[in-house]
Amino acid sequence: MFKNLILLILLIMISRFIGLPANFSPLLALAVFMPRLTNDARIQNLLPVSIVAFTNLFLEQVNIIILATILLVFAIAPTVSRLSRSLLWGSLGTVFIWYILVNGAVWIVGGSSFVETYIAAIPFDLKLAISTGLYVVLFYSAERFWMSYSESNIKILDRFKN
Repeated sequence: MFKNLILLILLIMISRFIGLPANFSPLLALAVFMPRLTNDARIQNLLPVSIVAFTNLFLEQVNIIILATILLVFAIAPTVSRLSRSLLWGSLGTVFIWYILVNGAVWIVGGSSFVETYIAAIPFDLKLAISTGLYVVLFYSAERFWMSYSESNIKILDRFKN
């Protein structure tokens, strides 16, 4: 099972390099889904941030303010999901926070007008909302399958604790 978890993390990391459409990624969905994988808040918050930060080293450079804002959104996504107690509201809330914060950083760095920045971001972030929702459904289905197969209520990542 540990090998499967490592494989999942590697696949999610590789997804940043395989040419998926812009903003169509499982990463934000993973951040939203983390409270269902472990009770450890440090792992919930740090794993998605670590994946984004590490893989970003190998991708096109992003302005440091925008990158810091993206990492902030990934860091708070598990908390939003946990507090909403719903994958739907956690996903929508996280995408809304992304829309406000990341596009605010783009506006600050980019120099175009506030309204133009946010309007131009709608199609891009709509793809993010759709991909996050689809991946959350995929993760949820896999979780349901795993829980029925393993006949255990212990969260997947919590099984590795001593």
